[in-house]
Amino acid sequence: MRTFKIGTIPKAAGLLALATAVAAASAAGNDGAGKATPGEQEQHWAGHAGKDIYGIVNLEGGSFAFIGDINARGQAAFEYFGVDGDIHVGFFNGERTIDISPPGNQTALLGDLNDKGEIGFAASIAQAGGGGSPFRPYRWSPARGLTPLAYLGSDGPTFITAINNRSEIVGRSALANENGAYRAVRWTAANRLIPLPAPAGIGQTFAADINDNNITVGSGDRSELVEDVLVWDAAARPTDLGAFGSSIAFATYNNNRGDIAGMLDTLSPNISAFLWSPGKGVARIGTRTITHRLNENGDVVGRNYGVSGDLPRAFLFSRARGLVDLHPRGLVASEANDINDYGVIVGLGQRSLGVNTAYRWTRGAGPVDLNTRLLNPPAGLVLRSALAVSNNGDILADANVGVVLLRANGGGTDAPVLGPIRHGQPRLNQPFEITLSFRDRNPGDSHTATVDWGDGSGPQTASLREYRGKGELRATHTYAVEGDFNVVVRVRDSSGKTTQVFEQITIRELGTPTVGSLGVKQAQARALAERLGHGPIRLTR
Repeated sequence: MRTFKIGTIPKAAGLLALATAVAAASAAGNDGAGKATPGEQEQHWAGHAGKDIYGIVNLEGGSFAFIGDINARGQAAFEYFGVDGDIHVGFFNGERTIDISPPGNQTALLGDLNDKGEIGFAASIAQAGGGGSPFRPYRWSPARGLTPLAYLGSDGPTFITAINNRSEIVGRSALANENGAYRAVRWTAANRLIPLPAPAGIGQTFAADINDNNITVGSGDRSELVEDVLVWDAAARPTDLGAFGSSIAFATYNNNRGDIAGMLDTLSPNISAFLWSPGKGVARIGTRTITHRLNENGDVVGRNYGVSGDLPRAFLFSRARGLVDLHPRGLVASEANDINDYGVIVGLGQRSLGVNTAYRWTRGAGPVDLNTRLLNPPAGLVLRSALAVSNNGDILADANVGVVLLRANGGGTDAPVLGPIRHGQPRLNQPFEITLSFRDRNPGDSHTATVDWGDGSGPQTASLREYRGKGELRATHTYAVEGDFNVVVRVRDSSGKTTQVFEQITIRELGTPTVGSLGVKQAQARALAERLGHGPIRLTR
């Protein structure tokens, strides 16, 4: 399940969506397919058998995560900032995380993950003279590993947006590195590139999603300020659905029933999410609503700014219930990032501006701060945003320790679970102490730990205190030179399983704040700049 998609739109709309994305980050094709009985819905509110608690798995121990997918097999794919400061794509196979980025990767951007564990993504390769190559498309699978895919133009970038459960991939590929050069494309399960033809009168085209019937949805430019919703059937024959009475319309999602969700009038004050269904036509969801996700039942979730509001409120829309406000009481802002086929919704809320907290909504219990549903969390761990939820109830989340997986019913991992690196303000030539809390569900395991301070001194053994699955690391180091340093903590249990987290700190003679430090902010800025590097690009989830 995707939480963000990328596609080209005119600049004003792109900057609006970019601003809201940055704010959120920093702080079977039958008609009845995917539907659940009431009893099944109850079981999937927070996992099976109503056990409303989640075990924690550290997936990647950086400081920032905002794009990810999760499937019902407990596998996850996500973007993360590595120790090298570059953006990677990671795959969690249920036991461990694998960096699937190509050799020489400078920036990798996740497209999508399917239920078979296959991933489509794009990457830019570092060049000898500096900078990176145009983005190139890749497929990765557990069985075959990394496979480069074909593309249209040698000078233009190619991006992937979706992969279905029949292993078909869609995206856009540029004929040249210039505005107006994108063309919607599909790659077959055998990796054959198929340009998707444009209807008469349409120039630039984009493919956003593909369902399991191989029906692709996207959009096409009729002119610079006019964009229509497009649909391609399994044989790649196009249909222009028009702009639904607006000037700009684009699709971002479709499901196996044929529903399409997307956006209308992105350049006007009447910007709105929409839902289109066969035989029912289009429904405007509401002024200043933004689509984040469509499930197999035709439910849409996202964020709603209202007619005059400046802060978003999470919403749910269905044809049966209309627009439903999900905003938790007492919060100043909220948004819904994902919804599974059993109606479980995940996202975030803010009690104060810029301070994100992960939330979950269910049909029977309303909003819940997911930090209150964690099984034996290490001290200091905070969930900031729930990114995606699978049909088995597992949740992919951003935390102050990086990317984490929340396993429903208290399921977890035999590897150590680490909290954040905690410390005071670092200063040059003065002792710098860090502490870190950890947990292990195997109380009989013993643990060792190392800290690499990032200054060339190498990993050093750290002292631990532990008792029956609970422990704390404490270590001290003195930096003799100024600079940015990656502090990497690794904790290993007696069975050989290792978990690591890291944080970049900045050492100056007078000291400087470290959480959200300059290096991390620069990496975040580089990530967003890459998405704007080849013309205006939207970030719509």
